[in-house]
Amino acid sequence: MKPTDELLLIPHEEGFRAWRTKAGQMQPGEAEAKSWRGAEWVALPARSTVSVPMRFQGVEGARRDSAAQLELEAAGFSNETSDTNNFEIVVTGAREERDQPISAIIQVSPLPASILEASDDARFAPSVAFHQLHPGEALLWYEAGGLVIAIPNDQGSPLHCQALAARALDADAAAEIRCILAALELAGISPDLQTICLSSTDESEDIVPLSFENGLDLPVSVRRAGPPVLPAQTSRLVPAPVVQLRHERQQRRMVMMGVAAFTFVLIAALGAFAARVMIRERQLVAESQRLDALEPELAAIRDAKASWEDLRPALSPDQYPVESIYQLILLLPPEGIRVTRFELKLDGIVIDGEASSLGHGIEFRDKLVASPAFSRWQWEFPSPTSLPDGRATFRAEARPKDASGSDGSTQEVTSL
Repeated sequence: MKPTDELLLIPHEEGFRAWRTKAGQMQPGEAEAKSWRGAEWVALPARSTVSVPMRFQGVEGARRDSAAQLELEAAGFSNETSDTNNFEIVVTGAREERDQPISAIIQVSPLPASILEASDDARFAPSVAFHQLHPGEALLWYEAGGLVIAIPNDQGSPLHCQALAARALDADAAAEIRCILAALELAGISPDLQTICLSSTDESEDIVPLSFENGLDLPVSVRRAGPPVLPAQTSRLVPAPVVQLRHERQQRRMVMMGVAAFTFVLIAALGAFAARVMIRERQLVAESQRLDALEPELAAIRDAKASWEDLRPALSPDQYPVESIYQLILLLPPEGIRVTRFELKLDGIVIDGEASSLGHGIEFRDKLVASPAFSRWQWEFPSPTSLPDGRATFRAEARPKDASGSDGSTQEVTSL
């Protein structure tokens, strides 16, 4: 498969320069910054990062990162190391070994705005990762008008990289390099260096002043600067503005996805509801047509039911008025009781009468309550009223025993 072209933004002596990989070869890219959008790699200049080499004796690999972060906080980098995208701890060797030098890379200054605008989705790495290092050779190069030195380990991996305060090859630059090497030795990191190489577009030996070469204990060579190389591994270093931009973009994407999902669910729900309404309407139309077809039969059934309702009292002897009157007459004694009113309805019976004495009234009440013909009624007898001549008037009220009120409870109602 044909390799994909990648755009790289690398700091050089005059500033950032674009490089592009085409067919696996590194070639100079566009010179105009407006065409740099969509860069895949961005090199972090040495002056925007700080390299802190350190070594821990007898510390296991799983605890080495924690120990390194504690050392950085003790050195005053607690604010810089609060964000995981702002620093990275690189082990120069096998992580499982208990005695390996490590290097902490910390971002301390922002990138130019033009570079940040072109690197929304880019991967970031220190600029030293884009240079080819050789074991035993410290590499010098110019970056943004200043000097940068990179010191490799025995495998050629970056052990330490630092931007020099000196901007020219002179005695001050040599003294600064000697201080850097001495600091590494004090930290327990003693790189085996045989030479220092200057990477430059000018291969002339005359570009190295004698004051600089005499100020070092190592020979100095010059090598023509070649194209950058792709980093061997990705880095977690990302500038804070890019992290914020990606976070906001992710939030917008999540909001848009949520709105789209809600809209989809709403449309699906409305579609399902409309489909159900349509199906329901069709069912109602079909059912209405079926009922219309049955209407002649239903009319005949309703007429038959009405006729049976009219005949129901006659078909139920215990509810038929003539039968009830007959049963009441059977309960009347030959003398002593006279019924003055007998009112019979489907929901009640009212009987008014006169008794020649109170005892005749009580006797009639007992017969009426115990009569099987009136067993479905719940009777109530208010106290009789005595007349001056010894007679008594009485009233008996009855309601069906299964009568219920509107609340579903059984009511014993007597209507006079």
